[in-house]
Amino acid sequence: MTRLADVAAIVHDPELDPDLVESAGAAARLALHNARLQADVRAQLDKVEESRRRIVTAGDEQRQKIERDLHDGAQQRLVALALELRIAQRQLGQSDPELERVLSQAVGELQVAVEELRELARGVHPAVLTEEGLAGALESLASRTPLPVHIASAPEGRLPGEIEAAAYFVACEAIANAVKHAQATEIRVCAEGRNGRLFIEVEDDGVGGARENGGSGLRGLVDRVEAHGGTLHVESEPGRGTRVIGELPCAS
Repeated sequence: MTRLADVAAIVHDPELDPDLVESAGAAARLALHNARLQADVRAQLDKVEESRRRIVTAGDEQRQKIERDLHDGAQQRLVALALELRIAQRQLGQSDPELERVLSQAVGELQVAVEELRELARGVHPAVLTEEGLAGALESLASRTPLPVHIASAPEGRLPGEIEAAAYFVACEAIANAVKHAQATEIRVCAEGRNGRLFIEVEDDGVGGARENGGSGLRGLVDRVEAHGGTLHVESEPGRGTRVIGELPCAS
């Protein structure tokens, strides 16, 4: 039988009741055992958190790769094809009205496809987020939203890429929900750093009643934010609009 190593000793007066000493020893052993279990649990939790961060980071890196592939591959080929059709339209269309109509329609369809592909690429991982940071990405997002979006504040400098991505997708999901479900007329976005934390808040003037666990989008955001050691919650009383608040650690 393997003997456990000694980790502590009780120094006591020899005159003390042996039963009392034994009870004290049992209590000490229990405390040490509990401390060891808590340390093991904390170590396991640290491993889980690190694993979640790696998964989220790997997902963001894959998003960036897909965005680059769409921009440099399919999108560029569609643009080149549209240009070739424009040239053919100018050279051949004047002599054949039906050919002119077909080529013009084809060019129009290609332009629609390019715009749809650009929107898809932005949804995967917008290039402006990588190039200009959170402030530029929020401005771009506001310009594409069919409701008025006021960017009340945004960080002037750059933040860690994974934090910028998490904050951006919080804003994306909150704005999308406001447009689709809230019957809102305007949206306000505030992103600012305070005491080594980035706070991203999206507020609308809609009907309220949203829930943190009401959809897969918000649940996915909670997982993403928590993977970086942050928190996300929703304030949404019926009739008083919705406020989505994310808090993320960031370099001061």
